[in-house]
Amino acid sequence: MVFKKINQELANISSDTTTLISAGTKVIGDLNFSGNIEILGSVVGNVSSEDDGSRVRILHGGSVKGDIKCSLIEINGNAKGNIFARDHLSIESQSEIEGNIHYASVEMQTGARVRGTFSYQKLQQDGRLSSEENASDPKVKAISRSK
Repeated sequence: MVFKKINQELANISSDTTTLISAGTKVIGDLNFSGNIEILGSVVGNVSSEDDGSRVRILHGGSVKGDIKCSLIEINGNAKGNIFARDHLSIESQSEIEGNIHYASVEMQTGARVRGTFSYQKLQQDGRLSSEENASDPKVKAISRSK
């Protein structure tokens, strides 16, 4: 029942434009976006949005190799890097995640595979998770990439 409520809330996300990275497409470089982004292809670089209500969806077959920072994150593909979900993280059954997860709210379905740590973080007044500040430290990046 909880999942049904969360999925209904995700379906009612703002009607902002959605960017699609289709299957067979490979993007190299950091992506900063507003609205929503759906990834069926692959991204090698960080994916981030500072907008409230923004959403990243990594669909089955899609992959991101880099950090992900966004309000709402849904993963049903592959992610290698740290994840910072300011509002909610949904880890679906086909997910394969390698990296540390920082979240305010999380759900995980049976079958999902995660190698890394889960760290609950409250939002700060500026809308960021407290762990986001530490992640920009070069020493922290070197440690997380060496794993």
